[in-house]
Amino acid sequence: MAPLVNPAEWKPVGVDDLEPAAWRAVRSTANTLVIAGPGAGKTELLAQRACYLLQTGLCPYPRRILAISFKRDAARNLRLRVAERCGEDLSRRFESYTFDAFAKGLLDRFRAALPQRWRPTADYQIDYSVERQMRALLDSLTTAESGLTDSEVRGIGEKNLYNEVFIGQNIPGEMADPRTTEAAAAAAVWARLLHGRAASVLNFHMIGRLAEMMLCTNPRILRALRSTYAFCFLDEFQDTTGIQYALTCAMFQGSDTVITAVGDNKQRIMTWAGALDGIFQSCQNDFGAKVERLARNYRSAPELVRIGSFLSRALDKDTEPQVSVGDGTDGRGECRVLLFPDHEKEARWVSDLITHAIHEEGLAPRDICVLTRMRPDRYTFALCEELRESGVEARIESDLQDLLAEPLTAHLLDLFKISVDARSPDAWSSIVDLMVDIRGADADEDGVKVLRELGVFSRKYKRELDTCEASCERMKELVSIGLDFIGRDAFCLIYPQYRQGTNCERVLEGFAGHMAKCRGQSSDWASTLVSFEGLESVPIMTMHKSKGLEYHTVVFVGLEDSALWNFARNAREEGCGFFVAFSRAMKRAIFTFCHRRPRERGRPPESQSRSNIGVLYELLQKAGVKPEMSQ
Repeated sequence: MAPLVNPAEWKPVGVDDLEPAAWRAVRSTANTLVIAGPGAGKTELLAQRACYLLQTGLCPYPRRILAISFKRDAARNLRLRVAERCGEDLSRRFESYTFDAFAKGLLDRFRAALPQRWRPTADYQIDYSVERQMRALLDSLTTAESGLTDSEVRGIGEKNLYNEVFIGQNIPGEMADPRTTEAAAAAAVWARLLHGRAASVLNFHMIGRLAEMMLCTNPRILRALRSTYAFCFLDEFQDTTGIQYALTCAMFQGSDTVITAVGDNKQRIMTWAGALDGIFQSCQNDFGAKVERLARNYRSAPELVRIGSFLSRALDKDTEPQVSVGDGTDGRGECRVLLFPDHEKEARWVSDLITHAIHEEGLAPRDICVLTRMRPDRYTFALCEELRESGVEARIESDLQDLLAEPLTAHLLDLFKISVDARSPDAWSSIVDLMVDIRGADADEDGVKVLRELGVFSRKYKRELDTCEASCERMKELVSIGLDFIGRDAFCLIYPQYRQGTNCERVLEGFAGHMAKCRGQSSDWASTLVSFEGLESVPIMTMHKSKGLEYHTVVFVGLEDSALWNFARNAREEGCGFFVAFSRAMKRAIFTFCHRRPRERGRPPESQSRSNIGVLYELLQKAGVKPEMSQ
């Protein structure tokens, strides 16, 4: 193990320097709230802080650092960056999860500590449709279950019940001793889902509340948690929900665990999912967090930083303008708004732009992203056809992002890679590290043995792949063989999100289905794996799915009233979504509008307008970006 570094002598790892506010945040020994705009290097800051704490011993052995992100790929990227910056030995004490995965891990480990009334069965199932089923669940309640009459149950609004009472209140609370009609109904639904079947049924909202209850009612578990984690990082803090914040407070408020929360209120686009209003002020009040504001933008070209600062001030008058790190020698950057008569002309223009960028400018397909406010299939079907005719592939990734970010997907893909091409050093390294961890072996002494076993398996696996039909069922068999070789039970011990319910099977089925589809469209296995990861496809996604990502060129298709339909009711959030879309761009941001666009493929075009979102066009014009008519 490397010797500890004196804190005064510690230097950033992998970067030349940090801006003053970042230095203060990295070295802080107190709760800190870091306000960081787009391109400010939030992930790098957290990685450097982890290195500082681990390499100096300020996070002393055996205590750990807990990092919580909102997206699986963000949690994974942060974990990998810390390992790259400070090595495998120290990074073993850095744990990076999503909120859902961490709450589930708590529940799975300490489920027995819950009171019987609130204790789910060991084989509980995760059902994402509980919220949608609330009306049916209410109507199916008997008077014996709820103590309510049929007319009382029918008078309950299911949406309000779910958000305000069912998952809107902590447990124990009024539901433990209900005094209102709504609380009685919510308690009865909880009882039905927990104990009405052989296996309990939960969603992640419920899991979060149960994890919070567990900590609030079991001091020994809470002490163990706090003694384990000396520091906690909270990424994308602006999107923290009520349940997540309540769990955070239950875990660490009033403890010696030091919190570092990082976020940007101008990118708060998850209120529909329960993101709390005023969360930054709550952090300052409840944790006494000191505020640090990052000023630099490492992502975008100077012109985009200038326009972005203009837009950000419109969203938050107290925002300080960002400073571009780049000097513009490799391009000042551009932002354009194009107005088209119809979606076909739009598709041809955008296709020409993308094709030129790939063939003439030398960009890779993954350097370009097409964004929509919603329903990418509706807004880009004509574009996808135009691109295909030009020899460029594009794919909608909104549903694939979560699958590709799963640890199980990453490791299974490593097995496929070393079997298809023995010259895959990163895949070999990753899978060997996993196998050594699973076996609790010594990397130096047992790594060679693991390598030999992998070599034998990969050659046998390649023969299976070469004779594999492009069917989902056959692919499921192959995927199952791969996981059995790794060690299914041991793998689930390392990744607790796969221990309970159907999460493991869900990922395996998704992996097999996507792999079978790619295999059926490819001539060989090498191109199949490239297709699986989408390495040669232009990604298409919603602006919500683009958070945390960056691209050389971003094309936002459909800056129209019908796309931003919620603008009249929630201009703030839609404006933040527009800002998120713009700020994904490193060099070029393009927005398009069509005077006529069909609602669906095969339907006649309908007239579109931009009067309701006119304020966005006005902001762009004030920043010097005037709409251009394109024929």
